[in-house]
Amino acid sequence: MDRRRFLSLTTATGAGVGMATVGFGQAAWAASYPYFNRRVPDEAHTKMGELAPYGITSFAFTPSNGWVVVTQDGRFFARGIPDACFAELGKLTKAGRRIHCVAFPPEGGDRWVITTDKGVSARGIPTECQQRITASYGAGKQVVNVAFPPAGGNRWSVVDTDGFYVRGIDDECYQMMRNLTQGGRRVTHVAFPRAGGWAVVAQDEFHARGIDDECYQQMGKLAAGGWQLHNVTFSPTGGWSLCSRGKVPSLPADRVRQVENAVRDGGIWQRMGYWKTPGVAIAVVTGNRVAWSTGYGWLEAGSGAAAHPETAFQAASISKAVASVGVLRLMQTLKKPLSSDIRPYLGWPLPRRSCVSADAVPTIDLLLTHRAGVIGRGSTSPADVCSGFNTTAGGGFAGYGPNATVPSLLQIMNGEGNSPKIELTTDPGAEYHYSGAGFVLLQRMVEQQTGLSMAQYMDKEVFAPLGMKTSSYALSPAFELASGHTSTGAVISGKRNRYPESAAAGLYTNVLDLCGLVCYLNKAWTASGDIAGPLSKESVRTLLSKGPQPDMGRGLFIAGSGTKNFSFTHDGSNYGFTSVFTGYPELGAGYAVLANGDNGNLVGEIAASIRSTYGWA
Repeated sequence: MDRRRFLSLTTATGAGVGMATVGFGQAAWAASYPYFNRRVPDEAHTKMGELAPYGITSFAFTPSNGWVVVTQDGRFFARGIPDACFAELGKLTKAGRRIHCVAFPPEGGDRWVITTDKGVSARGIPTECQQRITASYGAGKQVVNVAFPPAGGNRWSVVDTDGFYVRGIDDECYQMMRNLTQGGRRVTHVAFPRAGGWAVVAQDEFHARGIDDECYQQMGKLAAGGWQLHNVTFSPTGGWSLCSRGKVPSLPADRVRQVENAVRDGGIWQRMGYWKTPGVAIAVVTGNRVAWSTGYGWLEAGSGAAAHPETAFQAASISKAVASVGVLRLMQTLKKPLSSDIRPYLGWPLPRRSCVSADAVPTIDLLLTHRAGVIGRGSTSPADVCSGFNTTAGGGFAGYGPNATVPSLLQIMNGEGNSPKIELTTDPGAEYHYSGAGFVLLQRMVEQQTGLSMAQYMDKEVFAPLGMKTSSYALSPAFELASGHTSTGAVISGKRNRYPESAAAGLYTNVLDLCGLVCYLNKAWTASGDIAGPLSKESVRTLLSKGPQPDMGRGLFIAGSGTKNFSFTHDGSNYGFTSVFTGYPELGAGYAVLANGDNGNLVGEIAASIRSTYGWA
């Protein structure tokens, strides 16, 4: 059975389970340190019972069902392992080396690796794996675990006392290794069953996929007794073994697990299933740096590619917030005020309805705050009305599917795409109407004034200076991209719609880039003067200060002005994608959540869990 599990052991108590007998004559627990075997050779089980009181550091199987068990004080016993490996174990233990790990590549033969407290001995393992292990020791780190997936070849996992390194393993396994280490934990053990699946252990937590049900249950029993899971081993014949050599150490609170578990009614995995969202990425900022970042689930339902913090999602209307940074950069460069009338910058006559005053002035500032009289998609019909607009249906764009011709920006402005023409519908400044169309005009201004596309301009003036290497307003950037999904969890046609209305809805980005932007804006807001980046301190203050719309800066919604919980934020919803990001300048904090599902409730629930865990208003 497939399992996802995050289990905290730090609050568990008890002295473990007493001696019991289970199927195949395998004793379940030793009197000192617990262990559990199922379908392993009888002699191996007997020797584990004899050696468990001394603290087992490694129990491993060869591909031909040979085995070896080693203790922390240098005792070992082996049966059917390569002669050279057995001889090397004797030499190392006689020399006083502590054996951390013995492992055997799935190809069999005279292939093995032994890692110790002072170095490595190996034969016939993948060259790159050997190099990685050697590099760890060269950097003063000890390798505590080496594991090889059953497919063989250059596929391996190396865990040292500081981190882990992998090649060619299951992508979700890698995803969860990263996830488990984000909350201040270290991966300590990785294991791969011969029939597929994997198990990852990180001090007081573990995660498994596709392993034997009983093995999974017994891992939970060890955890419930407060024991640290030190060794997970799978035999080539479908057997398995678990053992511990001590209780879980005292560890600080794991913020990542706290956030995951506090997501409404069951935790993040349950809520992803409930909202039929295959993939999510999260990053959290504290102290104006990314404190942790994680991915959950899949880039696309049914695929083998996991979502990671580096994965690019459509950010939807967060595009407006990021584009606003570019607009203020342009006005700063042109040395023009935001109070400027946008029409001279467009190279296009902006129409107005007959009821709009002839002397109406749609300023750049009003466009940035959705008060310029440009009403968005869904609220402009019929074309001759000047009141009674549907304020809940406007603002967005539908995008263009795989078989649709993508219009030019000018065609969109003239109403020749799948949205109404852009025009002044109400007097500028008189009313608030959330308006993607207004940001299309801002995009047109940027392109007309710079001679660059929105994508080129933002790359040059915003993304490059801020190191946002996986952010783009291009229609189809060359990043690893998540696929969008309907509210039923099905992949949308074409995987992603295209949005030539770039400034309004066309941004691709990842949570690390968004949190990098959060850090920049936080620091620029609180700095005594200008800092490196696209905007001056004055421009950042304008961006994040109340403008013509009371709850907005420019392109960003703000709350708590003048308090320590002052924040800026924007969310987004494109077909198949939802998103939110928030910054707290006075706290040096923030977060970003990107999801490839069509229901925005999930990102809201995750954001609420982050705020609750950290105590942010």
